[in-house]
Amino acid sequence: MKTRVRDVMVRGVVTVHLDTPIKEIAKILIENDISGVVAVDDKGEAWGVITDTDLVKCYAEGEIDAVAEDVMSPQTLAVDPEMSLEDAAAFMCSNKIHRAFVMSARSAHVTKNFPVGVISVTDIVRELAG
Repeated sequence: MKTRVRDVMVRGVVTVHLDTPIKEIAKILIENDISGVVAVDDKGEAWGVITDTDLVKCYAEGEIDAVAEDVMSPQTLAVDPEMSLEDAAAFMCSNKIHRAFVMSARSAHVTKNFPVGVISVTDIVRELAG
């Protein structure tokens, strides 16, 4: 049986609301020792990702009063929990990313996804090592 993303992902995702100020996002990243968060709306649906690199870019450009929606990457590079680990690894390699958020729809009628976990290259290497 093939290993699935859900088998190795870290469950739970730190999220911020679309109107969260970037100074608060910076604090959240530091307090949780993470490098990215998912920006969600009032329903918890994912709209984008904010990374520590996004915050550094804002700082460099003097945009320190921005909010999540202003700086997020709207194209969330995400994987499905049922995806094989091999496919997730290929996806991450082809997109040159070190982590991917794991998104799952709450029902067949939902068009946006809800963050349920995160998988990193370290998780894949750990699985490879057995």
